[in-house]
Amino acid sequence: MEDPATRDQVTSREILDVAFEKSKSAFTTPRQTIQDIEELNSYQQTKRREFEQHIHKNRLNLKQWIRYAKWEVENNHDFARARSIFERALDVNVQHIPFWVQYIELELSHKNVNHARNLLDRAVKTLPRVNKLWFLYVLTEEMLKDYQMVRTVFENWLAWHPDASAWDAYISFEARYEEVSRVRSIFRRYLSEFPQGYTWYKWIDYEMENNGQDIATIRAVFESAVDTLLAKNPDDEKFFDLVVRWADWEAAAVNETERAFEIYKILLGGKVQIPTSLRNRLQTAFNEFKSSIREDGKSSEIAEQLQKQAKHRNAIKENPYDYDCWWSYITALESNGVKSTDELRSAFVTVVANKPKDNYKSVEWRRYAMFWIRYALWEEFANGEIESARQVWNNCLRAIPHKQFSFAKVWIGYAEFELRNSASDGLTKSRKILGRAIGQTSTAQPKTKIFQYYIDFEKKLGEWDRVRQLFQKWLETAIGTDTPAEHVVEKYLEFESSVGEYDRCDLILSVVNNLADDAQAGESLDRGRLFGISVEFYKDEMKYDKVRELFRQLLDKEPTADNWISLALLESSIPSAKQLEEFLLANSEEFEVMVDEEQIAKTREVFTEADAFFRKTNDNASRLAIVEAWKEYEEINGNDDSLAVVMAKIPTKVKKRRTVDFIEEEYMEYVFPDENIDEAPKGVNKFLASAKKWAATAATTET
Repeated sequence: MEDPATRDQVTSREILDVAFEKSKSAFTTPRQTIQDIEELNSYQQTKRREFEQHIHKNRLNLKQWIRYAKWEVENNHDFARARSIFERALDVNVQHIPFWVQYIELELSHKNVNHARNLLDRAVKTLPRVNKLWFLYVLTEEMLKDYQMVRTVFENWLAWHPDASAWDAYISFEARYEEVSRVRSIFRRYLSEFPQGYTWYKWIDYEMENNGQDIATIRAVFESAVDTLLAKNPDDEKFFDLVVRWADWEAAAVNETERAFEIYKILLGGKVQIPTSLRNRLQTAFNEFKSSIREDGKSSEIAEQLQKQAKHRNAIKENPYDYDCWWSYITALESNGVKSTDELRSAFVTVVANKPKDNYKSVEWRRYAMFWIRYALWEEFANGEIESARQVWNNCLRAIPHKQFSFAKVWIGYAEFELRNSASDGLTKSRKILGRAIGQTSTAQPKTKIFQYYIDFEKKLGEWDRVRQLFQKWLETAIGTDTPAEHVVEKYLEFESSVGEYDRCDLILSVVNNLADDAQAGESLDRGRLFGISVEFYKDEMKYDKVRELFRQLLDKEPTADNWISLALLESSIPSAKQLEEFLLANSEEFEVMVDEEQIAKTREVFTEADAFFRKTNDNASRLAIVEAWKEYEEINGNDDSLAVVMAKIPTKVKKRRTVDFIEEEYMEYVFPDENIDEAPKGVNKFLASAKKWAATAATTET
């Protein structure tokens, strides 16, 4: 028999099970609804009192200050109070960096640029040794594209003699915008602050990566680096690397092997005083360098390059249309620097003379076009021969059979060339080139890339009328060449919507829908897709009456069950007048439509209308589809009574017989409950009436 004391005990497993069950119960905070201004003021005072109490308990709870300020902005849009809170927090601890960062980011996130700038200026003056605040200041000004202000901030920062990261950031900024002279000036100042080998190494890296063709400048930097370190700090750990890199660069990149030998000879000749350990390392490096040089004075790397060039030349002689070999050969010639300029130009002329024989836009033609582009860019940037580059672009356009195919990258490249190099009339020339491109490439179908580039080009200039003319030309060309034009209509509508010309959007949709009904333009405009574009546009603009009108027009042309169902479901997606009013008063960017009784009633009206339409046309299959869709809708949005009404409309399957080509067969037919007996043939009606009369007489007799 069980002991009562044992029976009353609770095991640890039972305790854990109860705790687990309680943890699964979802507790939700009750939703608080504010009805008027008095309740709102009361709620705000309560929350502020709570925040103030937390702050008074622990003024050093820095996160609480931030939460308090963010609550004022996000819930009350009260920037004055939020700023006051941050200022009070800064009085508590002005050296707390997250305070400053959160304060500044709050102003920037709400586009209060001037407030943010004032704060950044205060921050860097209060804490000038904190790099994070300076970096934030620089980043903000660069995002605002005030580049002169960025330079001013950097200069103020450098006045405090910061670490190397500030100098590196300044150089990176100027290098991003290709300000070569400014970068070099900063490096000179950088070296006066940090005269170490690492700084010289950074300068050489920059010159090689960005100005590899400027041999004189690179050599001058090497010379200054070695001379300065020899005079002031020959024990610098980067001195050896600089010397070896200089010699290798002279031998390989510039093909100045003798100069490389002289560098080693001067340092190892005894005239220059260097530490013994460094001398030994340089002697070892010199021996390795000499072993890599052949008897004729050519380095092994250069010899290998010459072998590759000879191999490519032999392959080109065997097959002048081997564009891969041509590309590698030209790349090898470019690596030789200015000494192979004439040879390189001759190679370009030869390769573009070998035009592909294909009559379609093959891979060979694509590679051939890339040689023209490379040739033109080489003349412009490497040689600075603007007129020669212009002639190359023109010759390229003459070589391409534009009636059969064309290359948008060539036209765009030529237009950008004129824009870069024609100071007075570059814009006019670019437009003429792009207009010529449209005229010559639109015989078979419009060249989408050219139209899109030209449109984006005019958008940047704010020439809205020109943009409209281009869209109209694009649409006209697409329809004239039987090319799908729906994507043009979409882009045209996006543009007009972006500039707020909604009346023009209505006109565009009206015109293209009329064109879609035209037999000549119908092949270019898909009615179904145009209908979808129109519906989406008017829904975005909340012109729901226009959407209903479009659906009614569609039903007049194609009264299918799917179209009726789409119209019915549309009614449930259209917000009611009350919902629209609440959305406008809330000033919210998100709008979620809730299905209420008004929308459900309109949806039922459409289903009822569709059911009556197909009953009138005796289309039982379509009527069945309507009833089934109606049933699914009521299961989700209706109640038991409304669902029962629809269930009463569901037909039953009846097996019938018919004669087809003198052969009797069975078939299934749907019979709806509300089909009137009066609609049956007269003979059948008389028979059924007699049957009912007999049944009634029989029942009376039995009684």
